[in-house]
Order: sequence, then C-alpha cells, then structure tokens
Amino acid sequence: MSINRRQFMKNAIAAGMAGTATMLGSRSAFSAVHDPVGEAQADLFRKFKGNVVLLPSKYGGYVQAMDLSTPETLAWYSYGLHGIDMPIPHHIAAMPSKDPYKGFDFYQTMQPPAAPYVNENSPEWRNRGDFKMFKMRYDGSGKQNSITVVNDIGETTGMSLGVHVSIGVGENANKYVAFADGQKDMVLITDIGDNPKIVKAFRADYDPVARQLNISHVFPDSTTGKFDYVGRKGMKTSHEAMLGEELMPADPTAVFVDAFTWHPTLPFGAILIRRLGCCAIVDTRTWEVVSLLSTAKGSPDNFPLVKQTGFTWTFAVPSVLTPLHEAGFVTSGEYFVACNNVLQNNIAVYRSTDENPNKWKKETFVEGFGTKYLPLHMGNVPDSRFAFFTMWARKPNNGYICKVDTKTWKVVAKWDTGPDPHTCDCTVDGKYMTTVYSGHQAGQSGLVVINIANDKIEARLPCPGGMHDHVVVPESWEGLKYSRSTSV
Repeated sequence: MSINRRQFMKNAIAAGMAGTATMLGSRSAFSAVHDPVGEAQADLFRKFKGNVVLLPSKYGGYVQAMDLSTPETLAWYSYGLHGIDMPIPHHIAAMPSKDPYKGFDFYQTMQPPAAPYVNENSPEWRNRGDFKMFKMRYDGSGKQNSITVVNDIGETTGMSLGVHVSIGVGENANKYVAFADGQKDMVLITDIGDNPKIVKAFRADYDPVARQLNISHVFPDSTTGKFDYVGRKGMKTSHEAMLGEELMPADPTAVFVDAFTWHPTLPFGAILIRRLGCCAIVDTRTWEVVSLLSTAKGSPDNFPLVKQTGFTWTFAVPSVLTPLHEAGFVTSGEYFVACNNVLQNNIAVYRSTDENPNKWKKETFVEGFGTKYLPLHMGNVPDSRFAFFTMWARKPNNGYICKVDTKTWKVVAKWDTGPDPHTCDCTVDGKYMTTVYSGHQAGQSGLVVINIANDKIEARLPCPGGMHDHVVVPESWEGLKYSRSTSV
C-alpha cells in the first residue's frame, strides 16, 4: 500500500511534536537559563543556585560565564574575534548584580604570552598577544545570552596593564576600579563608567644603588588627556614574573607591581610589590602614599619614608628578606595578610584597623609550608572566620588548597585538588569556596567546590583551557568585599 507523502509528513511532525513535548515537559528548554528539573544531576547542583562563575581561559583565549547550579555555560566570548593575536586572558573581577542570570558587568585584563611561557612552553609566542583591559557585559535578558565588550579601557585611557583588576569596596564602593601590571610597574585607577575616566595612576621604580623605592604619580598628556602606554609601551621587562621568579635578576629596576587591593572599611588601598616584599598603602581620599609595609618575617613592620618631593614618595628598602606573591584584606578589614614566598614560605598577618597605617603591626605568621609550597592566592568568606589560600608547587608536583582559622592563624584543613592551584572565591551565600587548578601545566584541570562548614568537596567540574583565575559574580557591594577586591 502506498503512503501519501503529505499524510506521512503530517504524522511525522505530529509525532515529533508529541515526543518533544514529552521530553521537555512544561519546561522551556530554549530559555536563556536552563531548568534542569528531572535531570540526574539536578539534585547535586541545585544547592549552588544563584552563582554565576566567570572563567577566563588563559590558554584558550576566551571567557565563559557558567551557571554553577546546572552546570552549563551561559555564554562565552572569544578574544581572538576582537582581533588579538594569541590573546591571554589573565585576571578578572565582576561588578555586583542582584540577578546575575539577567546581566552584570565585569572587567578582564590580558597580557602578551611573552616569557612566562618561553621556558615551559612556546618561545615563538614571544611577540604575540597584547596588554588589554576590557569592561565587558553579560546580557541574559533575552532568549539568547551574550557577552560583549563595553569599552577597551587601554585605548580609552592610553594605558594598558595586564595583571590584576579589582573593584573598589567600602568607602570606595561604586566609584573606582584599579588595574596593575608587573611588567610596567604601574597602577591605573579609573571610575566605573562605561566610558571610564582616569582618576589616578602610580609608577614604582627601585634605585638599587641607593636602595630606595620611588612611588610616583604619573599623569596623562595634558593635550590629549591620555597616557602613552598602550600595548607594550612602558614595559621594563620582557615578561611578567613567573611564579617564584621574584628574585631572579631579569631587570634590577623592575619591582613587579602586581595588584591594588581595597580596604573594605577604611579609605585605603594597597599596591602589592612582589620583588621587594612590600605593600604601599595609599589613602584613597588624597591618593597619597602613606606607608610601606615590609611583610617578611624578621623585617621591620614598615620601611621608612626618606622624603617626599612633589608627587614622589621615596622609601628606604635596605634589604629584602623575602619577596611576596599576593596580599589583601580579610572581609572585615581587621587583618591585612601577605603571601611571602621563594625565601620565606609563610603568610604575614598585620592588624589593619588603625586609621594610621604606619601603626599596622605584624601580629603573627601562618607557617608550616616547607620549601616546596609557595603561598599564592587568597580567598575570603563573609564573616572572616576563615581564610583560604592556594599553595603552589612547581611542576610536576601538585599544590594544595588550605583553610586557615583566623582566630589561631593555624591551618585547619587542606585539599590536594590537583596541579597548579590558583585563585579561590566564595559563593554568594558564603557556604562554599570555589577554586581552579592547572593554570598552565597542561595536566589535570578543573574547578572544585568545597563546603566551608564540613570541609567536604561537594563537586568537581571539568574546566579546560588553563584557568589562572575565576570569579563568582557577587550579588551586592557588601558581597564584593569577599569577592576579588579585598584580596587577589
């Protein structure tokens, strides 16, 4: 018996629609945010509802926004499409959003591959890539999510920096965002507008003969209103300091200014200076450099100010007992902590409540990491009861994540999650700590979610692409204090 083609198609479409309806139930599978009800993994991940994680792929050249509760990539953006040859997305910070599924803004820095990868990877990449700072926007308000570039801040301001980015909190909330770079030894602070305005910029230079550190304001050209440090202009060294390289004599004048972190309650910020093992404290009301903390065990609490001439502050730095990697404040602002490494693998703990930073004193050190493990990045929780740190070890060794009690400053738990652990960041409810591992060792990699209360690993998600950083989108300015603004 022959089959009428029109009837066959009608029946097939009807069957397809019925099947699709059965498969989808009442859900809208094509909505911008997926509902996993009925799926096998739904019960496991629903506890993470409300957490959108941004993951920049340092080797993959893209950034993705991931819903931790599905888990599903909501949208991704390839920087190669922006015309960058071998983009290296580095650090990232997200603005607060009451509903990150609907939308939020974030900042992404980028750096040339250059020498961090020359020794361990591909020297032919040396002349590729670029310094970039983008303000970006995730839009989940429609049926198709998207990520777009709002502003190329390097082009707008004339200064491109490639390492840490952090958003002002506390008295500086809703005002500023800071960028820093250890190849140029500069810090740039702008407002948070879509067409950002320059607020202040700093440069750090070391005189190895006089053994003095000069920190100066730098100013844009008065005729253009811009700096002249786009791309590789202004570089002191051909490369960013590799992990543990702080003391290698790549260039004796480079001090590896790495980040600017914000005090969550007082109007101060800290310029992190890796090679000299010190942190310059800046009054964000006047942008004056008011103190230079010396974080090594056995060194004075502060390096002394020698003189101030115009917009330059000169400090005596007679010796360096150890360099540091990262530093920042706990969520309450009660403590400033610094990850000393290479020569001293410990974490310096300053009390940072006095309104005169020259009175901040080292109270103790977190120790016991041996010579193999380098304290690297820090993660905060809302009540400051604990602080989390990643302990990095050189390939082929695994590093680990540790949880430190801020009453005793002792390590109370640790996890060997995999090789090359990098940043930690807390979920919006304060219950879980997320961390990424395998930034560039090309072995195992992923994102781990740790239950802060019971120390259990709740989930381990695949995360390829050499993730050196990540951030959970905070839900409020208060939540930004335990995001990546007070610590890096």
